[in-house]
Amino acid sequence: MSSNFMLNDINSFYDTSFIKNYSITFPKNSGIMMCEKNILNDDILIYKTEVSANEELSISSHSKIDSLIINIVLDGKISYIDNNLDKIETLNKNETYIKYIDDYKSTTIVDKNSFSKGLAISIKNSFLEKNLSSNKSLLEELQNHQKSTIIHKQDNQINIKLANELFHSPFYSDLHNIYIQSKVLELIYNQFSSLLDDKNKLLFDDRVKLSSEDIDALHKARDIILVNQEFYDLTTLARKVAINEFKLKYGFRQLFNTSPGQMILEQKMIYAKKLLEKSEYSIYEISHFIGYKHQTSFTNAFIKFFGVRPKDIMLKRKYYFK
Repeated sequence: MSSNFMLNDINSFYDTSFIKNYSITFPKNSGIMMCEKNILNDDILIYKTEVSANEELSISSHSKIDSLIINIVLDGKISYIDNNLDKIETLNKNETYIKYIDDYKSTTIVDKNSFSKGLAISIKNSFLEKNLSSNKSLLEELQNHQKSTIIHKQDNQINIKLANELFHSPFYSDLHNIYIQSKVLELIYNQFSSLLDDKNKLLFDDRVKLSSEDIDALHKARDIILVNQEFYDLTTLARKVAINEFKLKYGFRQLFNTSPGQMILEQKMIYAKKLLEKSEYSIYEISHFIGYKHQTSFTNAFIKFFGVRPKDIMLKRKYYFK
């Protein structure tokens, strides 16, 4: 049997003028919930939530916030009951859902003897109107609060990495807030781009047909990237395998669930890391091997991908060259 609780005054917690973190110890040692709020600007708020449950918890709330919520589960499992639609959604680690909340009654279910944590980003309607004015169909879909969850899927590693960086990053100083803003905006951009890609995929699925020759060409392109470790630009890669660039991008999404650019980047970084660990080449030489004209561009890309500097990897050698 679950322990039932009601969160009162939850609307003020979603208000940009109300700065307060939530910390609740539930009766009878049944669990603890902590939520830290950061106000990024007038349109965007961030919530970092951790819940530890000794008993099954059923936490009800009523929200009137008129915002889009991007919710990413970083650990554990959480179930949400949409009391308006009488629908339940269960999210596991590294899963995301996006939903527009207007007047929202919900119940959160937390399993007995469990721990979960997640990052939520609340985006005001004014931000959506300003930044998605040229994508009316996406804007209308996002604003459709009568619709059930728009996204509920395993998120990609880039977004999970960004969400973890935001979750574990403390909020302090104006300079640090610039860093936080850049990460949040990148995460929002990635999520919206993913939605647009999904919509475009539905539009083009009936119009674009991949022939057997196209599919062979796409597998050859993948082999060039993964096996031969030849890092061409997309125009050259498409020409090498005799397919047009549009079908190269579209086909990679269809067959391999990624973009050719992302696959090339991943292989570049993996190969560079291997050279940094085991070769005698300098960072400058390695950056040129994988196609970067400037060492600083390579260093920035490497840090973004792995979270460490190339030099830190080289220090594990018995000797290294700068």
